[in-house]
Amino acid sequence: MILSTEALTHQVIEQNVKVGDIVIDGTTGNGINTRFLATRVGNSGLVLSYATTRDNANATATSLFMSGLSERVNILGKNIDNNVYAEIGLQSQVSVAIFDYSQDAQNENECPQDYLDKIQLVLSRLTHSGIMIVKFSKVPIAWQNFSDNLLKADYNQSFYSDNRTIAYFIERI
Repeated sequence: MILSTEALTHQVIEQNVKVGDIVIDGTTGNGINTRFLATRVGNSGLVLSYATTRDNANATATSLFMSGLSERVNILGKNIDNNVYAEIGLQSQVSVAIFDYSQDAQNENECPQDYLDKIQLVLSRLTHSGIMIVKFSKVPIAWQNFSDNLLKADYNQSFYSDNRTIAYFIERI
């Protein structure tokens, strides 16, 4: 059986998130990644979930409540901005972050023009061996240049695609 990008993404998350970690869902969408992250961080961890629409925030909050995971997630009704450092904690780092601009999260049409700025803000706060996952249904032109210019001494990269989505994995060394 060939894995979907969603299945592989969740396997990578499962292997890299420990109880007590701080993690980020930078593109909440339908909430599937937020819920999955919440199951991994345990009661002592935290998921910062950035929901840019009220509908996404409400649907995710309802799903988390029904799953008993509400206490582990802080749903922020906005895009990631320079306040992310305070939201993470000034001395804290992130073990896993996901930006899902794909059909899997029902976000394929929600990639803002400044998405690279948001990714860069979070990338700088990854722990050593921390993972950033970026998924697209349609890869923006600027992504390849951004990815190519990441320092190989600081980051390992790989990608995986299925017939609907491509997932990029960036590990901070």
